[in-house]
Amino acid sequence: MKIAIIINPVAGKSSGKQFYDKIKNLPIIVDNSIDFYLTKKPLDALEIAKNISNNYDRILIGGGDGTLNEAINGLDFNSTAIYGLLPIGSGNDFSLSFYKKNANPLLLLEYYLSDNPTIRSVDFGLIKITDSEGNIFNRRMINSFGIGFDAKVAFYNQTNKTFSGTMSYVYSILKALFEFSRINVTVTLNENRFQKDALFCAVGNGKTIGGGLYLMPQAIVDDNLLNLSIVTIKSRLGLLLLFPKALSNKLSGRKELSEHTFTNLDLELKTPFYAHIDGEIISDKAKLINIKISDKKINFIYMS
Repeated sequence: MKIAIIINPVAGKSSGKQFYDKIKNLPIIVDNSIDFYLTKKPLDALEIAKNISNNYDRILIGGGDGTLNEAINGLDFNSTAIYGLLPIGSGNDFSLSFYKKNANPLLLLEYYLSDNPTIRSVDFGLIKITDSEGNIFNRRMINSFGIGFDAKVAFYNQTNKTFSGTMSYVYSILKALFEFSRINVTVTLNENRFQKDALFCAVGNGKTIGGGLYLMPQAIVDDNLLNLSIVTIKSRLGLLLLFPKALSNKLSGRKELSEHTFTNLDLELKTPFYAHIDGEIISDKAKLINIKISDKKINFIYMS
């Protein structure tokens, strides 16, 4: 059995390098003759995944949601490889939805290298973003997409060099709060069309973003559907009061949140704005967005 591990050394404020140093000489690693691929720059995981997809039986991905997204965008899902997630990033939101808890990457690694592990086939989204200048971005999404306040927060979170994990996201929320930009968006899903003056629109395959904020609380990673959450809040105070509800997974049913499921979604912004996929900013001038669920699945190893 041929096994590869892709690791982002700077994931989780260099937790990736610490993890690599901890495991590289373990007997279970040496005995299995595992090949390591360490990323060196943005989009390296995408290129590595593209080059090795058909060369290994198992490919393990060590990092956070950003690293996972890069790898997902490079993988060839026509290959017979199965994949394993090693959550060593700052947020690890997809892992939180996949395992429904904070998972220990060392214990996961041992299981991922065992004989006949359990396989769980999960969904992913296909996203096409057209910006106001006519540029088109096509990406796969494994956990989340967002436009509006959510994406502005992702921008600050992505460029923040001081905090990590949920603290980084809290800091980014407070910074974006002073601007409090809202979006006018036309939504078309399930043959219905409506307009919203919203704080943000968040699409989820997973339930959370920002290291545990439940903005898509009804999402399930393998239900053949994606979830859309639209939050309409008119004041900073309203947002501050809603924030603890997101942390404690108590958003569902509140009047500020409308929830929808879909397989195909179109969004049109009156004024171009930031858009993120899995926490990474794709455009700051997103205008038209199409999101649909892929007819393929990703076969992840699952430790119950």
